Amino acid sequence: MRRKLFGRLATVLLIPLVSCAPGIGVPNPLQVQAWAVYFDGDRGLAELQEHGELFDRISLFAYELNPDGTPTPAPNMDAMMAPFFRLAATKGFDPWVTVVNDVRYDVDSVLAKVSTLVHELIVDPARRLAHARGIAARVEGDGFKGLHLDYEQVPESDQAHFQTFITELGDELQQRGLGLEVVVEPVSGPLPTAGSARVVVMAYDLFGMHSGPGPRSTPTFVTGLSPRAKLDSDGAAALAVAVAGFAWGPDGEVNSLDWSDARQLADTAQRTQRDVSGVPTAYLSDSTEIWFEDPESLLGKWRAAWEAGFRRLAIWRLGGNDERLFRLIRDFRRGSDPR
Repeated sequence: MRRKLFGRLATVLLIPLVSCAPGIGVPNPLQVQAWAVYFDGDRGLAELQEHGELFDRISLFAYELNPDGTPTPAPNMDAMMAPFFRLAATKGFDPWVTVVNDVRYDVDSVLAKVSTLVHELIVDPARRLAHARGIAARVEGDGFKGLHLDYEQVPESDQAHFQTFITELGDELQQRGLGLEVVVEPVSGPLPTAGSARVVVMAYDLFGMHSGPGPRSTPTFVTGLSPRAKLDSDGAAALAVAVAGFAWGPDGEVNSLDWSDARQLADTAQRTQRDVSGVPTAYLSDSTEIWFEDPESLLGKWRAAWEAGFRRLAIWRLGGNDERLFRLIRDFRRGSDPR
């Protein structure tokens, strides 16, 4: 979930950044979920302490893979588990966990999104079933209620093996009374058989670390994800929206910015504007260009998501947010019109 890199160009039209009160009501998500991540555990747990009651489900990110494919908690995840489960009990959200195909060799050495290992794990029937059983046993043993499968950058040539793996993994989890959702990339990658699994569709990164400046996603981009929404087994696919922004410096360096940090920088900008899609941007005195999210931009994307057939909302991620985001989620849950 941390980074999905692909190239896409868009024409950007800027308009003054002003507050425009929406004219129609906000569709009420059937479910709201989010991720709490090992690399920002303290801030994520603090936000759950304050606002955990807003969420139906929180997924702890993440189990990584050992070089042999064994799912293993990422650094700091073990320390997060006890307070995470306490918050789940007191705040009322279901505690889930994510497995990602990042391969860790030691505490300081990890390779992200290793598709070759996934291929090796799912192409052989015996090894595929053993992998599914190993993941399910780990999820059950640690006390989670379900799993997000987040295997990214797997080639589409592995689709048949991937679909069989999802079926076998779902069966193993179901036998243990546990849930499964498959994280689906927005443009490429293997997909589950339509109607075979619950899905969460990533709605980013249109622009980001891989590109020049631009919005991380737009309502038009979200609308284009409609075919992925139709994959969901219950007809209620989740759309995952990223709430962090990016800063492009004059030297070409690109940095990710938390929701709240981006807003603070924008408040000091020489000029702020809003893309025609509703995404705000700011220009600092040193020519740094920032594209970020705010309540208005997220509102536009959720409305587009609803029209595209999405019924559940997922937030990537907790940590580095402020009251504006949680107030918006509260408005979403009421189906009210945030102003």
